[in-house]
Amino acid sequence: MIIVAGTLTVAPEDREAYLDGCRAVVEQARAAPGCLEFAIGPDLVEDGRITVLERWRGRAELEAFRGSGPDDAQTAVLLAADVTEYDVVRAHDGPPLALPPSIGSPAASALLGKGVRDLRDVAALTERELLSWHGVGPKAVTRLREALAEAGLTFAG
Repeated sequence: MIIVAGTLTVAPEDREAYLDGCRAVVEQARAAPGCLEFAIGPDLVEDGRITVLERWRGRAELEAFRGSGPDDAQTAVLLAADVTEYDVVRAHDGPPLALPPSIGSPAASALLGKGVRDLRDVAALTERELLSWHGVGPKAVTRLREALAEAGLTFAG
């Protein structure tokens, strides 16, 4: 998934016209293959600031749409642009699937220290990998396997 997020700055008196000019681009983006979200809107605090948020299924879809941005007249009124593209490695849908407390504090600390925050993160790992981490023993792996099964997940590999 690709996320494009940031801000554009225009003179406060130009913001409404700029946003009106973006309406067709937003409609076109939302109809484009692979577009998950596309929003351009006014900042609630700063009069000349515009917030941009895009989510794309992948790079190919974003690149196919890329030429549909602001036209030259819109670009001319931009005073600044601070927009960044993020390539998301892993996204979680739905609420977090908590790590079971029964794995014990040493294992929980080891997992959190490696960036493992919920069961979907655990499902990206192998049992062998987990067992190689200090603090994660066979009992914790068994409890994690059981929790994964209850959530309809399994270890990788």
